Amino acid sequence: MTDCDICSILSNKDLFNFIYEDEMCFAILHESPAYPGHVLVIPKEHIPIIEEIDDKTVEHLFNVCNKVSTAIFETMGAHGTNIILNNGLDAGQELAHLVINVIPRKEKDGINFEWTPKKISADELKITQNRMKIFSESIYSGKDKLPSTHAKDLHHESHAAKPVHEPKHDAHAQQPSKHDSHDSEHGSHNPHDSHSHGHDIKKPKEDYLTKNLIRMP
Repeated sequence: MTDCDICSILSNKDLFNFIYEDEMCFAILHESPAYPGHVLVIPKEHIPIIEEIDDKTVEHLFNVCNKVSTAIFETMGAHGTNIILNNGLDAGQELAHLVINVIPRKEKDGINFEWTPKKISADELKITQNRMKIFSESIYSGKDKLPSTHAKDLHHESHAAKPVHEPKHDAHAQQPSKHDSHDSEHGSHNPHDSHSHGHDIKKPKEDYLTKNLIRMP
């Protein structure tokens, strides 16, 4: 893609520090690293988020990340590595092209990825577990329609998990309309639809480009 800063790297290889390249991806040294030896592993195809990549490419990318991580241990004397993918705007992604960071780690290197743990009830954990299992099983069984996994559905289920007093049935009460039934099923989508993968993920716009190649998360 001509107007993508990441895609343009392949047309200006002399300006970057390549350490690996094959038919599917390439790896370069970060010019403003979190720590010396910080590598970016990048697919050659213009793909904004990981949900839009085929399984073969995903497997290959992380195989390369594994090899890069091994090279970092062997050549940089690293004590560990962080392999990081910022996937979507809310996850810190700034450019509309997927990039995987492989970062060397050493004791007292000043890098901090800590977060404050959140409290969650046993009921919420169970509901989340059940819904994610149903969704993942649907994907791997090749089903065309997947169950809804919207946060609002989880919220309703968390209330439903608690015992409540059921009101007496009123024979004259208004019955739900067909429209209401349709809304309850609105979350289903086709996993083979290119727009359905990561449909809740905010992707960077193609014109959202910065002067820097990549910024750290």
